[in-house]
Amino acid sequence: MTEFVGIDPAGARRLISSMGDAVQRVRTLKPFLAASIAEAGPDWPAGPGAEVLDRVGRFLDEAQRDLTWRTQTIERVENAASKGFLKTAEFAFGDAAAARSAGTDDGKRILAVWQGYLKDPSVQNWEKVQVMLRQGQGKTADAAYSAGLLTTLGTAAFSAIFVAVGVRNQNDPRGYSPGNMDGVRKDLGPLAEAFASSDAAGTLPKDLRDHALNDLPIANMAALLGLARQSREFVLRAGAKLLQYSGSRVAGKDWNTYWLVKALSQDVGATQRLLATPDDAALLLRSEVVNGLEGTDFEKLLAVALDRALAPGAGDATLRRDSWLTVIDLFGRKNFWPSLTPGLADGEWLSASAPSPVGQVLATHISQYFPELIAVWNRGRNLPGLGVGGGWQKLDSERISSFFGALLQGPGTLPPLRKGYGDFLRKLDLGESHPFGDAPTEEARKDQREVFHGKVISSGALASMLFSGLHEADLSAEEKDKIITELLLLPLDVVSAGAVETVIDAGVVKETLIGKAADIAEKNGLKDTVEGLLDKGDPGEASDLVDVLVNAQISAFNASRQAHGHPPLGESDLRQLRDLFYGRLEPVLKSALEARGG
Repeated sequence: MTEFVGIDPAGARRLISSMGDAVQRVRTLKPFLAASIAEAGPDWPAGPGAEVLDRVGRFLDEAQRDLTWRTQTIERVENAASKGFLKTAEFAFGDAAAARSAGTDDGKRILAVWQGYLKDPSVQNWEKVQVMLRQGQGKTADAAYSAGLLTTLGTAAFSAIFVAVGVRNQNDPRGYSPGNMDGVRKDLGPLAEAFASSDAAGTLPKDLRDHALNDLPIANMAALLGLARQSREFVLRAGAKLLQYSGSRVAGKDWNTYWLVKALSQDVGATQRLLATPDDAALLLRSEVVNGLEGTDFEKLLAVALDRALAPGAGDATLRRDSWLTVIDLFGRKNFWPSLTPGLADGEWLSASAPSPVGQVLATHISQYFPELIAVWNRGRNLPGLGVGGGWQKLDSERISSFFGALLQGPGTLPPLRKGYGDFLRKLDLGESHPFGDAPTEEARKDQREVFHGKVISSGALASMLFSGLHEADLSAEEKDKIITELLLLPLDVVSAGAVETVIDAGVVKETLIGKAADIAEKNGLKDTVEGLLDKGDPGEASDLVDVLVNAQISAFNASRQAHGHPPLGESDLRQLRDLFYGRLEPVLKSALEARGG
C-alpha cells in the first residue's frame, strides 16, 4: 500500500527544529511548574497539573519523528516531483515503523538466499540472490526501511555480496568503469542507496559504517559513491582514503577516483571541504590524477565539481575562500602546472595543447578575489591598500605570480582572465571623479586624491600580477607578445568603451566625444604601434612603449570624464596624471620587455 505525500522540505526542517526547541522548553518547565503547584497546595485551582506537559512532550516527539522520517524520505525518492518549494511522491510505507518492519523482513530474506548460495554457489542460487537484491528498488530511499534491512543483513553479508558481485562484473583492476557500474546497478544499487539513506539519517549500524571506511575493498568503497548519493561525511572520509591510492602506477584507468569526483560534483559542500584540506586537495589536483584518465570525461567532470564549488557565491563563503587559498598555493608551484597542460609532442609549445577545463574554471572565477590578491601583492611592495587578513597572508607575490603563470600558459584561459580584468577596471571607473580633488575643502580634496590614487595603484597591481605571471609561463616569444598586447590595450578599451556607452545611454549623441573614443581605440592604430615596438629586432627601452600608451590613456581618461559630465583637466593636472600613469606603467613594461629580451 502506498501513500501520497507532499512536503516543503525546507519548511518542514524549520518546523522540526522548532518542535525540538519546544520539547526542550517543556522538559525545562515541568519541574518548576510541578514545584509551584505543590507549593500552592489547595490554592491551586482544580484542573490538570504538570503531568499535562508529558502529553505535550510526547506529542511533539512523535510529530517530530514522523515529519523527520517523511522529510528524509522525500528528499531521496527518485521519482519525487517538484513544484516550487513543494515535493510530492508516493511512499511505499505509511509510517516509519511499517517501513522498518518491512526492511527487517527483506533483510532476513536476502540473508537466507545468500547463505543458501554460500552452501551451493550454483547459477540458480546466484539468480535468487539477484532477485532479492533487486526487490529493494524504490524502497531503500526510506531510511527506516534501510536501517531495518541493513541491521538484519549484517556487515559480513553486506561486504561479501559486494565482493561477489565485483568478481563477476569488475573487469578493470582499479575499480568499476562506467559500463561495469551500469551492469551492477540493479544488483548493488539498492544496497548502496540503503547505506546512503540510513547513514544520512544517522541510523546506519556503526559497525557497517566503520567496516565500509576501514576494511571494504577500495573498488567497493568507490562503488558506494558511484551508485548512490552518500552523506557528506562519508564522501569526505572515503575520499581521503581513495585519494591515497589515486595516481598509482598500477595498470589500468583509475576509475575509483572517477567515482569520487562524480560524488563531489553533486555536493558543493564536500568539494569545498576537500579543497580546503591541503593534503587531500594536493592528491586530487596533481597531474597523474587530473590527466590520468585520457579518453574519458574525467577532466570535464572534475572541472564541473570545481566550477560549482569555486564560483562566486557558491556554498559557504569561508570554505570557498579557503578552497581558493589552497588552489592558488598548489598551482603556484610549478610541479602542479602539468595538471593544466595535457601532454604534447616534442617541440610543441604548451599553447598547442587542448584547453584545460580545470584551467578555464580557475581563470573564470579567480576575479572575485582580485581585491584580496592585490592587497597581498601591494603588501610586498609597501604600497597602500586593503589590509591582508582572512588567511590571505599565507600567500606571497611569488606564489601569486606563479599561479597566473600556470593559467596563462594554457590555451583558452586568456579570454576569461581578460574579462575579469576588464570587469574589475570598469568597476574602478577612473573617470568618475577628479583625480586630484575638486571638493570645496582641502580635507575632502585629500580624500578624493586618496581614492583616485588607490584606484590607480589597484589597476597597476593587477596588471603587474598578470604580467609577472606571463613571465613565468612557458610560451614562445610570439605568444607572449600577443598576450602583452592584449593586456596593455585592455585598460584603454575599457575606458574608451565606457565613455561611448555612457554617452549613448544618456541619450546625448556627442559626435566629437564618440569620435575621440573611437580614435583612441582604432584610428590611431595603437595596436599596430604596440605590436611594432614589440616586433623590433631591438625592442628598445620600456619608455618607448610607455610614452605611446600613457598618451593614449590620458586621451581616453579625458573622454571618460567628459562622458561623466566633467570638464577636461587643466595642463597642470594633466602633467601630474601623466606622471602617475607613467609611474605605474613603466615598471610593469620594463619587466615585461626584460623577460622577453628587450
